[in-house]
Amino acid sequence: MFIDGCKTIIVRCRSCGRLMEYDFNIFEVMSKGKVEYRCKCGEINVLINRKSNKGIGVVVGCFNCGDRHYHELELKEVIKNNNIIYCFHGNRLCFVGSKKIANQILLEKQVNIGNNTKEIHGEDYFNNFKVLKGALKKLYDLNKENKIDCDCGNSKINVELFCDRIELKCSNCNSVKLIFTETEEDLSVLLKKDRIILRERNISCIDSINEKNRDIKK
Repeated sequence: MFIDGCKTIIVRCRSCGRLMEYDFNIFEVMSKGKVEYRCKCGEINVLINRKSNKGIGVVVGCFNCGDRHYHELELKEVIKNNNIIYCFHGNRLCFVGSKKIANQILLEKQVNIGNNTKEIHGEDYFNNFKVLKGALKKLYDLNKENKIDCDCGNSKINVELFCDRIELKCSNCNSVKLIFTETEEDLSVLLKKDRIILRERNISCIDSINEKNRDIKK
């Protein structure tokens, strides 16, 4: 029987508010005894300790209340399940589980932009907030149907928001798909797509200037 020990953690940094995604191998954690994951700002977001041969302890910085919370998970729970860990005050603290579900959660959180990105940047940060929300909703729907992937064979695609575009980046070969979100025409082009494929080790884009993707060799 195959046991998948590769899991993903999603947590919002309690210091800067970034929504972070970390990949870890549960068997590596059990071997090393301790691993930590930092935000780009330097904050330690997650610390995982081996408690015994049957479980792990997880220390997570909480964006909601500012404290650090400690939880214990049995090894079988981490391997078999997708776990939502909660703050002691009842708010969601972090997700621990499969990469596929993690990617869905990330996109869903971006679609529900009023609860996160809007609060961090402010609506005025984006050139066209309405178009951005429509684009994120389309990407969420495509991702839910497993219709966003890369030529290199990887389906784990990271999402990053900018004032004028969304960037999809392959976690394996670092290919990038630029999706511009400045005009209704940009959104119209995206809405016609029934699949999005990143070009291996290339930068390509979707916008209203050219209906076809423009590839730029790195």
